[in-house]
Amino acid sequence: MTKEPINQSIHYNQEGFRGSRVKEPTRKNTVVDVGCRARIYAKFDREKKDWALLKVDLRHSHPCSTKKAVHYHENRESTMHAKCMIEVNDEAGIRPNKTFLALANEVGGPSNLGLFEKDVKNYISARLRSNNINADVKEMLDYFMRMKEMNPNFFYVVNVDDDYKFRSAVWVDARCRDSYEYYGDVVSFDTTYSTNQHGLPFATFVGVNHHGKSTLLGCALLGSEEIPSFEWVFTQWLKCMGTAPHGIITDQCRWVPIFFKGQFWASMKSAQRSESMHSFFGGYLHSKTSLVQFVHEFDNVLGNKEQKELEDDAADSRGFIPCATSSTIERQFQQEYTNDIFRDVQTEFVKKADYNIRAVNEQGDLAWVKVEQKILAYEKTRYVTYNVRLNHLTLNKVPSCYILRRWSKKIKRKHTYINSSHDVRRSDESQNLYPEGCVHTSTMLLRNL
Repeated sequence: MTKEPINQSIHYNQEGFRGSRVKEPTRKNTVVDVGCRARIYAKFDREKKDWALLKVDLRHSHPCSTKKAVHYHENRESTMHAKCMIEVNDEAGIRPNKTFLALANEVGGPSNLGLFEKDVKNYISARLRSNNINADVKEMLDYFMRMKEMNPNFFYVVNVDDDYKFRSAVWVDARCRDSYEYYGDVVSFDTTYSTNQHGLPFATFVGVNHHGKSTLLGCALLGSEEIPSFEWVFTQWLKCMGTAPHGIITDQCRWVPIFFKGQFWASMKSAQRSESMHSFFGGYLHSKTSLVQFVHEFDNVLGNKEQKELEDDAADSRGFIPCATSSTIERQFQQEYTNDIFRDVQTEFVKKADYNIRAVNEQGDLAWVKVEQKILAYEKTRYVTYNVRLNHLTLNKVPSCYILRRWSKKIKRKHTYINSSHDVRRSDESQNLYPEGCVHTSTMLLRNL
């Protein structure tokens, strides 16, 4: 006895009638059972080793259309090329609807494609369901080891429990690690961005670069938001960087800015840098992202940030913002600071026109002056007065100790000579997907000739 079929009865999918329900649903689904009698009976001939048709009944009880039939579920199938393109675009963060339109344009329109937009989404969802947490962690570790092999300065550490189950992970790209020397004075830390399939909180260490823009200084995935988990993450991150920052801002610091007045915060407000990174990561990561996709998309995020910083450096080298005043001090800042930072400095120079200064008292080399700021509001004038003690000095240039090197455009920073992490093996696999798909398609066509 074998399990090979010897008889088959092929019925139309609209055979029979819909049975009644005890309780009608609130939303009724479409019914396709209309009692169609079209069918084919076939029997396997053992001697000829082929199928023989015994009965063919093509009488349908409903209109038939070959144009509509190609869109039925039974006839929709994703080609090898379509699957490859869906996978590549999904890893690149391209939305399913964009992928569907690209596939449709290749074949002259959606009607010639043979699948729907929801088929693209279903294929992506099926891939995500196949990735469990253990497989994700294993592939994530493989990725970390490949990056470490490419650049020994790449840092990663993974925390597991007694049963070797994933708890937390911290990793810092080699370029981010070197940039900490210049941008590690003030760091924003935030864990409110949970964007992965397993719901693990994603934490970012964010600094401010010499253009006043956000820059990544490390990332972490936490198994929980409990105190021991945070302690472990901070301990490992500090071990990586070697020194602690002068200040750390979190999303819990909104109510205490007055206590830190006078401290340097690199123009960073409470967790605003981490919040600005949310919109940036939103273009790459979503709630269904697996851990494998997560670390891969992290490559794209780093590459994008690196490119933007290089573009800003190029813009500074080609031009500058004209001075708004004749002050030699303003010109000094223009020559030293990047355009983005000088723009903020220039705003302060322009605002000084709002102040009136008059002498109050003089004692030898010291003079007391009164600074009045004129403020117009609701057609009423009021003055804000500051008493300032000044030395009798004529300053045409700011001492170099007050020119912050972190904003300078003249410094050659070490991290700019390091490329951000890029998974070469993943890139090679993606490049090979399309040729393999073409070979597979060509082989199938040759077999059918």
